[in-house]
Amino acid sequence: MSIAWLLPAALAGVALVVLPIAIHLLVRQHARTQLYPSLRFLRETQLAAFRRRTLQDAALLLCRAAILALAAIALAGPVLQTPARTAAYANRISRAPVAIDQRPLLADSLADAVRWLNRQPPSAREIVISGAFRRGDIGDSELAAVPPDIGVRFEPIAASSTADTSAPVLIRRDGALHRHDRPVHFGSDSTQVADGVMTPVSNDLITIVARPADTPLADAALRASLDAGIPWSDFSRRVVVVWNGADASEVAPDARVIRMPVPSPASIAADAVRAALAPDARPPGLVEPVMITADQLATWSRRPGPPSADAPLADEGDRRWLWAMALALLAVEWWLRRPPSRVTRFGGQPSPGLPTEAHEDVSKRERRLEARVA
Repeated sequence: MSIAWLLPAALAGVALVVLPIAIHLLVRQHARTQLYPSLRFLRETQLAAFRRRTLQDAALLLCRAAILALAAIALAGPVLQTPARTAAYANRISRAPVAIDQRPLLADSLADAVRWLNRQPPSAREIVISGAFRRGDIGDSELAAVPPDIGVRFEPIAASSTADTSAPVLIRRDGALHRHDRPVHFGSDSTQVADGVMTPVSNDLITIVARPADTPLADAALRASLDAGIPWSDFSRRVVVVWNGADASEVAPDARVIRMPVPSPASIAADAVRAALAPDARPPGLVEPVMITADQLATWSRRPGPPSADAPLADEGDRRWLWAMALALLAVEWWLRRPPSRVTRFGGQPSPGLPTEAHEDVSKRERRLEARVA
């Protein structure tokens, strides 16, 4: 078992216990007045020219010092790390839900979830990702930012829309460009893509500008990308892909220029062209019709690890017992410094100005005098 502290700087307040000791030593002691019938039988004595500093009411002093010490320790926030409490930490799970909306925002959402989990008390940590999980919604790059000790769980939800739509694709057939409209139907548990109408479009709708040495590779990359089909929405706007090092000064001002580094070999070049056109390939509101398989989601899923050793401590209520003890000692301190009770005489009224011992002596003499008279 060990003790950790939420605010260890507050332990400096334990030094305040010297205050009641100093007060008890420096306070001026007032002599108590005793009444005597006559002072003629008392001897004169020489008083020493110094004061004796002694502790008075040791119990009261200890009580006050203990109150200050308990208050300082309670402010420091002790947390007892017992084996039972450590085992309870492992059974607790802090979950951060993340809903997939747009992939560009998913990385920020996961980073926010990780930061929130890092601020939680000791516990197992898990991120729950919910969404329709269509292909392209999430990938390895986003999940790589999640630490390995944080679990990942997927909660599939039904697609927000089951209406049929169209997935246009820019495709090359027999050396000419065509717009291929593929009807897409979103079912309750599956997505069907059918073969649709193919419409010829202008062959100069998409071009690649490259240096003379890179021109063969650029043409091959473009043909390979178009043969596979590129999802496309705006078929009335020219797009020019400019490789680094090429002169784009002769490009038409109304064309959209996409700059791309020189790729190699041809297969990588084709993938790079397809990736360069990806921002224009997916119009707002059109989702990828192919769903992520359950096997892929299972590959990405993982159970949460044990609580991190550097997780922030949690106040489990250990300080409340110290505050309770301090309040109890405060009540004892009030009881110790209460004024002494007065002894009453005839009629229940106290005799003013006399100490307790004087009251008792006067009462005894009065009783003896009444007995003689009787």
